[in-house]
Amino acid sequence: MLALMISPLTAAAAFATAALAYSALARLQAAFPLLLGAALYCPLHFYLPRNRFFYVLAHELSHALAALASGVKVRKINIGRNAGFVTLNATNAFISLAPYFIPFYALAAGLTYWVAAYFCDMSPYRSFFIGATGFFLAFHLLNTGDILTGPVQSDLKKAGGVFFSVSIVLLFNSLCLALALKMIFPDLVSLKSYAAGIYSVTGIIAGWLFAAASYLFNTAKIYLRS
Repeated sequence: MLALMISPLTAAAAFATAALAYSALARLQAAFPLLLGAALYCPLHFYLPRNRFFYVLAHELSHALAALASGVKVRKINIGRNAGFVTLNATNAFISLAPYFIPFYALAAGLTYWVAAYFCDMSPYRSFFIGATGFFLAFHLLNTGDILTGPVQSDLKKAGGVFFSVSIVLLFNSLCLALALKMIFPDLVSLKSYAAGIYSVTGIIAGWLFAAASYLFNTAKIYLRS
């Protein structure tokens, strides 16, 4: 039921983020480093043999960091070439789903740039870090897409069921991507307009769903009386 209730918000956020990304990335001169970084990753993902170690590392560390942020003790982290696990004292939906919407390496690149900027002038290296962010955002989105379209993961089941988990993952990936674009292109992205777009589209979709449900309910009443 909860997944059904948030589905209009998820759809609206995905739509608004797609429109936002199109608007920002259409400014090719500003967006070129980001697009180049993403383009450089794509051949590695689709055409070259992949070692899953780097994805497993980001996945398990995201679980661990989400646990620490939730006040949950991390007892053990195991990271292998193709699989890993984190042993915790407890878990919740945020911990289970964190790797699917937190772009670990892109966040690390952004934090590196932000910290370094306090000690020296990083403006000559801005394009490089934007390119790295594009590379790692592509890494996150494509690997997450592979996971969600593959065999059902236990994380999704533990977080409240597949439908609920996928809705949450899509919602938070949309929001995180919008925030990333705002940080990269502060002059090109308006979060106020973005939020207004989500609110407007959510209302439209919810209205459609309510109208469809009312129609089905009234139709069923007619057939049950006859």
